[in-house]
Amino acid sequence: MAGFRIQRFSDEVKKIISEIFINELSGDDLGFVTVTKVKCSPDLQEAKVYISVYENDENKRTIKFKKIIKKVSKIRGFLGHKLKARHVPNLRFYEDDSLQYAEKIEKLIQKMHKEEEENDK
Repeated sequence: MAGFRIQRFSDEVKKIISEIFINELSGDDLGFVTVTKVKCSPDLQEAKVYISVYENDENKRTIKFKKIIKKVSKIRGFLGHKLKARHVPNLRFYEDDSLQYAEKIEKLIQKMHKEEEENDK
């Protein structure tokens, strides 16, 4: 039962933080940011927020991620106003690089298929 409560709270935090990026931080030159996952601790005091920053250039992506980390207290403040909970969890942001990893795998697969086609000719 406690696991369901943690998951429900994590989903709510994810939804609210996604809305914060869309509504409150849209003019801060962060680009397209997606909250992919939120994992809350069992006592709901800590929340690991996994985000994906859409940017082709690795350096620009890193800069934007650092900008987000600098805004943690601002994001937590917005979260506190919208979250219906007694305590607002401490937020820790992590970069979710699964999209970049998937793109890399896709390119490798395409390269393999291209080489196979050239060998078949």
